[in-house]
Amino acid sequence: MKRIYIYLTSCIVSAASLFVSCDSQLDQVNPNQATEDTFWKNEADFELALTSCYTPLKNALNGGYYGTRGVMMRIARADEVEFRNDISDVFQACYFTNTNGNSLSQGMFYQFYNALYRTNSIMQKLEEKGGNFSKEFIDKVKGECLFIRGFYLFQLGKEFKDAPLRLTASQSPATFPLEKSTQAEIWAQAESDLSTAAGLLPVKNEVVGKPTKGAALAVLGKVYVYGEQFEKAITALEPLTASPYTYKLVDDFAWNFDEAHENNEESIFELLMEPVGGTDIWGNGENINSSQTNTRPKEYAAPEAGGWYEATPTQQMMDLFWVEKDKDGDFDYRARASVAWDYEGCMYYLKPFREIFKEDKWNTYWLLKYQNWNTASSEVSPPMSCINERAVRYDEVILLLAEAYLRSASQQNLPKAVGYINQIRRRANLNDYSGAMTQEAIFADLEHQRAIEFFVDGERFYDLRRWGLLEERIRTCNEVRYKQLMTGKTGNTNRYYYYPIPSKELETNPLCTPNEGW
Repeated sequence: MKRIYIYLTSCIVSAASLFVSCDSQLDQVNPNQATEDTFWKNEADFELALTSCYTPLKNALNGGYYGTRGVMMRIARADEVEFRNDISDVFQACYFTNTNGNSLSQGMFYQFYNALYRTNSIMQKLEEKGGNFSKEFIDKVKGECLFIRGFYLFQLGKEFKDAPLRLTASQSPATFPLEKSTQAEIWAQAESDLSTAAGLLPVKNEVVGKPTKGAALAVLGKVYVYGEQFEKAITALEPLTASPYTYKLVDDFAWNFDEAHENNEESIFELLMEPVGGTDIWGNGENINSSQTNTRPKEYAAPEAGGWYEATPTQQMMDLFWVEKDKDGDFDYRARASVAWDYEGCMYYLKPFREIFKEDKWNTYWLLKYQNWNTASSEVSPPMSCINERAVRYDEVILLLAEAYLRSASQQNLPKAVGYINQIRRRANLNDYSGAMTQEAIFADLEHQRAIEFFVDGERFYDLRRWGLLEERIRTCNEVRYKQLMTGKTGNTNRYYYYPIPSKELETNPLCTPNEGW
C-alpha cells in the first residue's frame, strides 16, 4: 500500500520558496513566508529543503526528467515508439529537427540546475549550521544531498555532454558566467558524490522514497559503465547481488509498472507519485494547487480507452518483441506486459483487443507500461496517475553487470556475463542463452534483452548511442528520421546525439559556448 505524506505539498512550497530569486526591487516581504533568516533553524527545516530537491525530477511540462514531458524527451529519439505531430517540441526531438530553442530540452537543462542549486544550498547551510546538529543527522542530510546531486550530474552529462559544472549556490550575478566542463569532468564529480553518498546512506531507509546505499551504488555503477570503466562498475554493482542487500527480480515483470506493487524487492529508487496537493496537473509541483501525480497513462492510451494516443510502438520494436517465443510457445511475457496487439487472449482496458477496437485497427499496437489497462475500463479525466516512476531497478543492475563482464578488458568473463543474462531470460520464461560463446554473439543477446526489458523506460536511445548503433537502428526503423539524423553529422560525432546548450544559457552566460555542431 502506498505511503502518503499528507503534508508533502506544503513542505515543497515552503522549502521551494527559499530557492527563488527576486529581480524586482519593489517586491514586498511576506512576513508569513520563510526566508534565509527564519529558515534553517532545525532538523525539520533541512528535511523540508531536501523534499524540494525531488520536485525538479517530476515537473510535468517543463522538463522534469521523470515528469510527463521529460519521459517523452527521453524516449523520442530511439527506435521504440513513433510520436504523432501533436506536441511540437517532442516531435522535433523524435525527428531530429530540434534546435537550441526547444522549450522542453531547455526546461530539462534548467531543472537540472534548479536541483543542483538546491542541493548545493543545503550542503552550504549544513556546513554553516553543523554545530547545531548531531553527526548522525549531518551524515544523513549530506548523504541524501550527494546522492541527489550525483544523480542529477549523471543525467546532465548524459543529455548535454559538456556543460557548466555548478557546485556552489550563489545568486550573485558575478558568479553566473561559467565555462563548460567536459562530460568526463561532470561524471567524475557524479562519481565522487555517489561514492561518498554510498558511505553515508543506510542499506535500508525506513522512509519510502528516500535513497539508500544500494541506490547510490547502482547509479555509480551505471556511471562507470557509461564511462567504460567496467572493472569499477563490477566493484560497485556486484555487492548488490548479495547480503546485506535483499534485491531480487520479482516474479511478475509487470509488477514494476503498476501501483499495487510499488517499492517492491526489484525497486532500488522510485519517484513518488502521490494523491496529495491540488488539482493542477500541469503545474511545477511547487505551488499549493499542484498535483503530485502525472498524466503518463492518459498520454499513451488509445482514444477508445479515453487516451490521447501521443505515441505508439514502432514496427521495428514489435519485430524485436516477436523474435523469440518462451518455453510454452507464447510471446515473450515482457512483450505482452508492455504492448497490446491483436494476439489470442490479449486484453486492453479490461476488454478483449478485438472488442475494444474496430476491425480497421486490429493491426495497431498500444503501450501498456505505466498504464491502467488491467485495472480500469478507460483512463479518467483529469488524468492524475499515482503510479510511481521506477528510476533504478535491480534488473538493470543485473544487465549492467552482464555488460561489464562482457566488455571488461581485464575481467572479461563470458560465462559470468551469460549467467547474468540468463537470470533475466529465466524470469521471462525463456530458455537459457544457447548462442555462440563469443563476445559478439553474447552482446547481440544483451542488446536484445535490454531493448525488451527497458522498453519506454528511457534507456534505449542512450544504449544505442554509447554502443555506436544509433544511426543503424534508426536507418532500419524510419527512413525519414534517419535522413534527418544524418544531417547532424559533424566531425566524428553527430550533433543530435545530445541536446544542445539552450539559447537562453548562451545569451546570459558569456563564458558558455555551443556544443559541437550547434
